[in-house]
Parts: sequence; C-alpha cells; structure tokens
Amino acid sequence: MSIVCVVLGLWGIWDYVVFIPNAITEADRAELIKLVLPALEVELGSEERDAATVELNVAVEEDDGSDAEWSGALITWRGAVSGNGNEPPQEVTNLLEEYLNKYGSVTRPSKYDRPIQWLFIFCLPFGFYYLWAYGKLRKKAGIYSLDDDGTLTTPEGSWSSEEIKDIDMDRWISKTGKARETWKARVVVDNHDPVVLDDYIYSDMHLIIGKIAHQFYPEQWTPLAKRVRVENIEDSEEVNNED
Repeated sequence: MSIVCVVLGLWGIWDYVVFIPNAITEADRAELIKLVLPALEVELGSEERDAATVELNVAVEEDDGSDAEWSGALITWRGAVSGNGNEPPQEVTNLLEEYLNKYGSVTRPSKYDRPIQWLFIFCLPFGFYYLWAYGKLRKKAGIYSLDDDGTLTTPEGSWSSEEIKDIDMDRWISKTGKARETWKARVVVDNHDPVVLDDYIYSDMHLIIGKIAHQFYPEQWTPLAKRVRVENIEDSEEVNNED
C-alpha cells in the first residue's frame, strides 16, 4: 500500500506540474498553427490574415523564449502573414506543417484533469503513513517471544510459565466464522486479560501459539499449532494396547 500510494502521488504531481501544462501549451500551439496555415492562402488585408496577425502578435509577446526554435517560427509566420517576411512561401508552409504534425494530434486536457490529479496527490501522505505504520508494527512484532523456560513476552507484558494458565484455541484454524479470527489464539495469564496472539498480522506467531497449545493440550495440538491427526492418536492407542 505504501508503494502504491507513493507512486500514485508522484504520478499526480508529475501530471499536475509537468504533463498537463505541456499538453495545454502544445494544444495552444496546434490551434495557432491551424489559424495561420489557412491565412497564408488568402490575400493580404483579408479578415483571416488580420486575425492570424493579431494572434501571432499576442503569441510573440507572451513567449518566454524557452524554446528558441518555436520563438523563431513565430517571428517567421508573423512576417509571412503580415507580408513583411523574407522567407519563401513554401518554406513557411513547410515549417507550419512540420509543427502541425508535431502538435496536431495533442488532445487538450479537460477542465477536470487538474482537480482529478489532486486525488492522486493526496495519496502521497498516506504512502508515508503506511510506511511509518509498517515500521511501528514491525518493531512491535519483535517484542513477541517465548523463551526456553516458558516465559512469554508481549507488548502487554511478560509472564513466566507458572503464570500462564491456559490457551484458548476455540477459534484457531476454525472452518467457520470470520477469517481473521481463525488466526488468533488467546493466552490466559494471571492478573491480566487474555493475551491475544495474532498470526494474521504477525508472521510466525503460530510457533509461539503451537508451543503453548502443545504444552497444555499435547493430544490435540502439535508444536506447529496444527491439529493432531486423529489416525495418529488411534495408531498410538493401538500400539499401547499391543504392549
């Protein structure tokens, strides 16, 4: 979840800051070219030429000069449309068609594109939150242990083997009920509420559960927290009867 949220957040920032502005710029350029190209095919002083000249003057004034080739093309087209240019008409037309091929297929972003990107950008802090939560959970998981002498240590406290009175395995690997509950066991200890051992969240918790369950109910549970096979019990009884 952390990786997904971070990727979505960075993607949203990239689209909002880079991709969408570039797409708007390229769409504006395509519209300008589509206005200038037919204007060159009509006579000087026509309404089409006048409109194209006005748009080109605005484009030249607003151009920031970051794209030198585009800035030069604007000057060339303005001169050709106004009749003051020195470039051959065919070269001007070829330059227009070159840029039209470059920008003509660009789809202008809709007015909803940027607001939608905020949904992705808002995923970014959740990515860092999940990373923090994972680190916190991992640290907590490292506290759980069952020593060789039977001492159980959890984030809730520590209890010796004498203080551990029982373990509730009623829901463990049950075939019915909520799935998450079937990965939990509850250890009954002195002077405290039952301690929940959750193998759904913490990996290898079944090893602790199995050792405690096998200690109290060796005929029902293995040290790996698996049910003792009934046929194994029957076989054991047969062997004892033969002896």
